[in-house]
Amino acid sequence: MYLNNAYFGNGVWGVEDASKKYFGVSASEVSLDQAATLAGMLKGPELYNPLNSVQDSTNRRDTVLQNMVAAGYIDKNQETEAAEVDMNSQLHDKYEGKISDYRYPSYFDAVVNEAVSKYNLTEEEIVNNGYRIYTELDQNYQANMQVVYENTALFPRAEDGTFAQSGSVALEPKTGGVRGVVGQVAGNDKTGFRNFNYATQSKRSPGSTIKPLVVYTPAVEAGWALNKQLDNHTMQYDSYKVDNYAGIKTSREVPMYQALAESLNLPAVATVNDLGVDKAFEAGEKFGLNMEKVDRVLGVALGSGVETNPLQMAQAYAAFANEGLMPEAHFISRIENASGQVVASHKNSQKRVIDKAVADKMTSMMLGTFTNGTGISSSPADYVMAGKTGTTEAVFNPEYTSDQWVIGYTPDVVISHWLGFPTTDENHYLAGSTSNGAAHVFRNIANTILPYTPGSTFTVENAYKQNGIAPANTKRQVQTNDNSQTDDNLSDIRGRAQSLVDEASRAISDAKIKEKAQTIWDSVVNLFR
Repeated sequence: MYLNNAYFGNGVWGVEDASKKYFGVSASEVSLDQAATLAGMLKGPELYNPLNSVQDSTNRRDTVLQNMVAAGYIDKNQETEAAEVDMNSQLHDKYEGKISDYRYPSYFDAVVNEAVSKYNLTEEEIVNNGYRIYTELDQNYQANMQVVYENTALFPRAEDGTFAQSGSVALEPKTGGVRGVVGQVAGNDKTGFRNFNYATQSKRSPGSTIKPLVVYTPAVEAGWALNKQLDNHTMQYDSYKVDNYAGIKTSREVPMYQALAESLNLPAVATVNDLGVDKAFEAGEKFGLNMEKVDRVLGVALGSGVETNPLQMAQAYAAFANEGLMPEAHFISRIENASGQVVASHKNSQKRVIDKAVADKMTSMMLGTFTNGTGISSSPADYVMAGKTGTTEAVFNPEYTSDQWVIGYTPDVVISHWLGFPTTDENHYLAGSTSNGAAHVFRNIANTILPYTPGSTFTVENAYKQNGIAPANTKRQVQTNDNSQTDDNLSDIRGRAQSLVDEASRAISDAKIKEKAQTIWDSVVNLFR
């Protein structure tokens, strides 16, 4: 029915919630005067609702009653009796915004933030004016990501009991539509309206995930071969000192594809030194990073001074998955007002940031991250991904980390994941590398949402295979040393996620409140449907 989907002002949709909002009763319990009041609101929900103006609402109610007499639904005595009821005496608000209906809080908050920042709506307008906002949400992605984040055992915990925070984004690389986002760890998340979202609002160092953007893309564009031997021994450039993670140096030179996959720092800095720092900055800006306040030093090769978040990095990596075209990351597809008119819509746009040939070569190298490099422990079962891991050292102790990243993509989806404490200090830090923390969360997310993608495969060959080196982690290899994700565990995540999707579907269906009205309410529905 129309009334079961209609807007009744003050952020309330549907006659059941409106009855509770204005009169404190169910729609099946409203009196004649209350029913006429609700029906009268439909012409102008914000104008004729009694919380806005009792007088305007009363006048409109009386007009409805007169029309009901004329249509033969009630007699003159019933009209007179209902019109004599004092509106103020009827008002009673028992409507509660159902927290159980706030099923996808991170996504919902990101949508509101985008509506405010991009489409210039105010929070008050969004809540009270009956806008309908259509989004890029995929419930299967979102529900599975949320269930993963509910497993607090996956997330590091400080001695004082504080959980590390985290943010993850799943983005469609051709359109830039965000299919899923989680911006808080469940152990810290007190579900409320517009919580801070670490996936979209944080400012963190990208660590080595910046290397494909500002180091190796410029190198490929300059014509360097994927197996070009890079300097893996020079540790000092004037006053700037650098070393590989844990001081690892397997040889004085390494091929470029290995330097990327193993996330070696020395070759990355040497490459920026050879190509020039300006090239790195140009590339960073091209990929959408804010480089304006970053010092022009060689350390940019490792993310020094750069601040970003999972959403921005997902958009940047989408260029590799989308043949060199970078889309605009977005949550909202269109916005309609309470009358159903489209007042804003997303215009799909893509910017060519690199040639397809460059994107293909970068993907060829980044496939090695998950087969032979630092992403082996992040690699999902039965799926081939390309991407990059990253960490930043804690200032007070290089053995600890402040940020851990895993970014992986297929032709169908980019998953960008960050893990870290809001503030890193001697009591709040991440121990070890990405393989000991972020990898577990990323792999759970990838394993649970990739089955919902079309399953498109890469057309390029892994650079390791091109150079005659077998993968250390094959597509179907079982990681027997890690029992954090068994088949039973995956089934449990998917089962709980499906329950969440089913609950959301039931809530949408139940919101229609079918067959609940008594005879008098049916008469009003028939008159004003």
